Amino acid sequence: MKVNQTTLDNGLRIVTASLVDARSVTVNIVVGTGSRFEEYATNGGVSHFLEHLLFKGSKKYPSAQAIAEAVDAVGGYNNAYTTEDVTSFYIKVPARHGALALDILSDMVKSPLLDGPELERERDVIIEEMNVFRDDPSRYIGTLVPSLIFPDNPLGRDIIGSEEVINTVSRDEIVKYLGERYRPNNLVVAVAGAVDHAAVVAQLQESLGGLESAELAPIVPVAEELGDELAVTLAKPTAQAHFMVASRGYAYDDQDEPAARLVAAILGRGMSSRLFTNVRERQGLAYTVFAEVNAFVDTGLFEAYAGVNLDKIQQALDSVLHELDLIRTETVSVTELDKAKQQLIAGLEMSLESNGSIADRIGTQMALLGSVKSIEETIQLIEAVTVADVRRVAEAMLAPGRLRFAIIAPEPEAAQKHFIEYVTKTKEKV
Repeated sequence: MKVNQTTLDNGLRIVTASLVDARSVTVNIVVGTGSRFEEYATNGGVSHFLEHLLFKGSKKYPSAQAIAEAVDAVGGYNNAYTTEDVTSFYIKVPARHGALALDILSDMVKSPLLDGPELERERDVIIEEMNVFRDDPSRYIGTLVPSLIFPDNPLGRDIIGSEEVINTVSRDEIVKYLGERYRPNNLVVAVAGAVDHAAVVAQLQESLGGLESAELAPIVPVAEELGDELAVTLAKPTAQAHFMVASRGYAYDDQDEPAARLVAAILGRGMSSRLFTNVRERQGLAYTVFAEVNAFVDTGLFEAYAGVNLDKIQQALDSVLHELDLIRTETVSVTELDKAKQQLIAGLEMSLESNGSIADRIGTQMALLGSVKSIEETIQLIEAVTVADVRRVAEAMLAPGRLRFAIIAPEPEAAQKHFIEYVTKTKEKV
């Protein structure tokens, strides 16, 4: 895989990955903006709103139908997503239609129509998307945790925004946000597959080279200390209890981020992980249980999730907390660490079989870090982690005083009280 990079005079960054024998190409435009650049009370959810609206028509492709038909006609597919840090648009097509994919996405970010009637209709679509999440507690639980980990910060807010804002935010406010954030020095175009870098650069110089750069508002810094609130509950008539134990993690490029990922992998990645083995296989307390970390440009988030029988909430919570205690107080074996390393490395290597994953990876890294880490460098960072690193990072990341708890259940109060008692008693022992 050969990676090439070019920056146009207006700050637009272009990165391509040429793959031998590829017969398709994925074009990805990553915008360095997401929910953490919003004011939740006035325009919360506008990044995600724009993700929807840009597919509703542009100057050259004047309707959602026109965009969809242009992509479908060549056998491609398109989609997008919004996170806290970035908004990403992508189209995958046979390689011979790569210029078309690049033309569609370029026109979407350069000349979106933001048509009034389409905008009004899309409000209802997003409200229904909110309802889908609310009706799925295994997913919705993830929107409750950040408010505890990042209090009084946009990172602690829901990416999709609030129903009130989505129903009332004006077109002028959306256009204003677009003008502030969709600037060439805040865009990355990433292309992976059967790609000619020089041809991509030439096309983008023609289509986006005339855009003007601008000064970008910085992110709101995350406070060093967590808030005092330890738990959040949502009473809902569910058949299962869904809970998360969470903590502050590590930034995307922090030297300890690979160790944090390995801590999460040992705890809850795969069917031989500690949480899966103890909580599900040995005790039968949950069908789904896992642990993961999510890295942002300046901080991170650790989460351990379980969906459990309503009669087994306390037992399952104790089991999860027990595993967190063990990994921070007892050194893991070299064998267990090596297994976790192979899981992460294998997942990375297998993702290279998808040019969509590659385009997403190099585009996101360029947007967040300003550079692209090679696969070899990433693997080296994982392999360099020692058992002492895992113990040190687990001790810091999973210290009882830094843990927070969220639960959705018909009667969540008892579990909330139990968690708070655990944190209080454990802190007193330290």
